[in-house]
Amino acid sequence: MAGEMPQFEMPPPVAPRIEDVPPAAPSPPAPEVRESAALPDASDPVRASRAFLLKHVAAAALVGLAIGAGVPATLEAAERAAAGAALESLRATALDYVDAIADGDSRRASEMVPIRGLAYAAPPEVLRSARPIEVPELEVVHIEGDRGTAEVHYRVRGVDVFRTLQAERIDGEWQLRTSLAEALDLGGLDPGMHASIVGVQLTGFLPVLLYPGVYELDEVAGAVLVVGGNVFTVDGDPRTPTEPELTVTVVRAVGDRATELAAAQVDACWQRNGCLVPHASRIRFDDRVHVAGVDPIARTVDLSVGFMTLDEPGRESFDVQVRVTLDEHDRPLRWECGEPGWFGTALEACG
Repeated sequence: MAGEMPQFEMPPPVAPRIEDVPPAAPSPPAPEVRESAALPDASDPVRASRAFLLKHVAAAALVGLAIGAGVPATLEAAERAAAGAALESLRATALDYVDAIADGDSRRASEMVPIRGLAYAAPPEVLRSARPIEVPELEVVHIEGDRGTAEVHYRVRGVDVFRTLQAERIDGEWQLRTSLAEALDLGGLDPGMHASIVGVQLTGFLPVLLYPGVYELDEVAGAVLVVGGNVFTVDGDPRTPTEPELTVTVVRAVGDRATELAAAQVDACWQRNGCLVPHASRIRFDDRVHVAGVDPIARTVDLSVGFMTLDEPGRESFDVQVRVTLDEHDRPLRWECGEPGWFGTALEACG
């Protein structure tokens, strides 16, 4: 029928015969494994032990390298820590010493740095009576082995003082070798005069050492003389020796009596030829009678009674020597006077 598509019938599939299939190619032989290249057999104890040993030796070598590299750093850190501890220990020791002085604790200061030689530190009440040092502090600390130095700073009566303290380390502890106690130079005192602070004599057989501070000598009034009352400074530096002045004045009643005797000597002088004082001139005596000298052996005190002439054409100054001899109780026993205008000449009884 016209217009229809042609139909085709496919032939049925035909299975190939066995004898027509070509034989497969043979497989290549397995590679030969030699005994030396084979992995160690766990059943072989010698080979297993050798491998284990090599592995751990390599690991130990790596650990050793790491530890060896860290040892110098550890030692350096330990040395730095030890040096820092030594500096801090010396710093604390030096500061504790100057703090003891600032606190008025001379006993603790003397225990830290014992006094050497034939001298002794004043009792604690002497340092406590002083105006203490101010702003004690540590400036520089230096250590070389078991020896060191510490530079301390403090202020005494408004003056800055710097001292270097020597130190030595004994059995791990720092001990200071430089004392700030200072001996007084009392060589300028007249024989027989005594200086004291809060009742403690400073003029004994052995020198008395004082720690830095501002001190005041006792004012001691006797029957004839008043001694002391001076203020002086101890800075703890032997390069600036302490030489306290000891003021000696006359008891008011003794001074008035000496002035009366001097006036009588002037009147007597006018009656003699050769008197240095202008005759019948008006005179005015000084308000204060001065101590010219003390002789502890002879038990005498020499006084200088000064006066001035007031008449013109010229005013002149003169003095009269009055000597007081003391009894065993240091009271006036005898009075002697010299010629007006002449000091050190022959004396005569005048009272």
